[in-house]
Amino acid sequence: MSKEMGTLRPSQLIYYYGPGAIVDMMDQSVMIMAADLWNTWNAPTIKDPRINKLLDVKEIKILNDMPDKIKIRAVPFPKWKICPKCGMMTDFNSKHCYFCKKNGEEVELYPSRFVVACKNGHISDFPYIEWVHQHKEEVCEKPILKFIREGSSGSLSDLYVRCVKCNARQSLANIMKKGILKSILPQCTGEMPWINEKASCTETMDTYLRGGSNIYSPAVASFLRIPLSEQIQDPLIKKVNDSKTLLQKALELNNEDFFTQSLSMLGINESEKERVKQILLGDYGGEVSYESIRKQEWNTLILDKVDDSHDTGYKSTSVDIHEKMQSYFSAIHKVESLPEIQVLRGFTRLDYIDRFDTKQTDHLVSIMKDEDTGWLPGVQNNGEGIFFKFNEFKLKDWEQNTNHGDFTDEVIQKFNHQREQLGFSPLEIKSRHILLHTFSHAMIKELAAHSGYATTSLRERIYCSDNMYGVLIYTASGDSEGSLGGLIELAEPDKLYPIFIRAIEGMMYCSSDPNCSEGNFKYKTTANGAACHSCSFISETSCEWGNQLLDRRLLLNINPGETVGFFTI
Repeated sequence: MSKEMGTLRPSQLIYYYGPGAIVDMMDQSVMIMAADLWNTWNAPTIKDPRINKLLDVKEIKILNDMPDKIKIRAVPFPKWKICPKCGMMTDFNSKHCYFCKKNGEEVELYPSRFVVACKNGHISDFPYIEWVHQHKEEVCEKPILKFIREGSSGSLSDLYVRCVKCNARQSLANIMKKGILKSILPQCTGEMPWINEKASCTETMDTYLRGGSNIYSPAVASFLRIPLSEQIQDPLIKKVNDSKTLLQKALELNNEDFFTQSLSMLGINESEKERVKQILLGDYGGEVSYESIRKQEWNTLILDKVDDSHDTGYKSTSVDIHEKMQSYFSAIHKVESLPEIQVLRGFTRLDYIDRFDTKQTDHLVSIMKDEDTGWLPGVQNNGEGIFFKFNEFKLKDWEQNTNHGDFTDEVIQKFNHQREQLGFSPLEIKSRHILLHTFSHAMIKELAAHSGYATTSLRERIYCSDNMYGVLIYTASGDSEGSLGGLIELAEPDKLYPIFIRAIEGMMYCSSDPNCSEGNFKYKTTANGAACHSCSFISETSCEWGNQLLDRRLLLNINPGETVGFFTI
């Protein structure tokens, strides 16, 4: 027997409340079950060759197309619940306190604050019974526990659990200490409530808060669903894509003669048969990786005009550049339609995934019960954006003739040191990246003030390497909010120039100056120069670099004697 527990938005299932995550519903705490146990049979699918190849799946099921028809399964977790009135505890699947009910009162129970977990993703209820009886020779028969608060500080040292039957009593003061559970829980329980199974695991388990951010960290891959430049420029690829449905069906029939006849009907020479098959499978040459996808996106974004509304939905066109911005930018494009796909690859517990390595699978927990399912859940967002292509010659002149390294070397070194501490490989980052990234934040803050979108609705995509030097600021939402037209309207020269000036000028001052403007690195906990919450930081959901690698001194000269500023206003 099942019942409706509540409603979640599709985007929540991708970012916060995916399989394996604990969710507080209106009347109980639950854990979302594996995605292949959901009712998603009528969810539309997308078969994007790049995404499928990179994530090694056959298709992506889009959750936000018909969300009302998708049913998500969940199980109660944690099982231990506490009465706020009398303190009695129970691990039965009940909503109200049994003891208060006997006294004629109906008191709703609340779930335990504590759970135990290991880095392999296994998670269990805190072992209250074993904890209370740890100094006893054996656990009493059918123990009954009571939660006790003493003192008024609210700290763990004021919390106790007592067994009503044998009067054993134990403080919760040290339960968060690493290794404290080894005597009563020598090794991991191996419990995986989201698939209702147990595994053999030799890791140790420690105590964590039920709502702790490290209990569930989703690994989400984001893709712009845009036509690749190879597809636009190669006549054969265009011809194949125009008749993709027919050719895919012919290929799936596994009949070579029929496939050859289909090619002949479309005017494609039989000698191109193998290449056509590669195109249908999304193999345009080279390995698909985070870097290769960024390069492919860049190659399409820099084209003067692209209209692929009939297929991917992408549409962009270049706009005139204000004369006073032409020395800084070689092109500005308004992206009228920008589909984005966000795919949930898996999740981690206690460890964090490298967002820049889509191939990383270490400690990545599967969100499927059957790992051969062949699909992953995702959402497709529809948005708009403005793309800024920096002037390559101006950028190289800035790199060659300024002392930018004095400002950026230590920042980059600390950023990579943080990555190494997390077990990630260092990234090759140039000073131009910090310049482009800080410019992006300045523009997002100012564009939000004029576009009608909140800063949390705007996002960035930094394209930076030896051959890439641009910033895409866009909005993408699962509903109509992402494509209201308020952002691309600001791409026109007469509107964009005043916004650009205010954005750069806004980086001149900060309420934390002079501490911020001096960029004194030894006082920083993040890998930043002259940047802080008061001037340069934006929403964590908007910044793809976690509000790191920022320095407003690269934008303009804010201190006497500095000459590293890129812009002059």
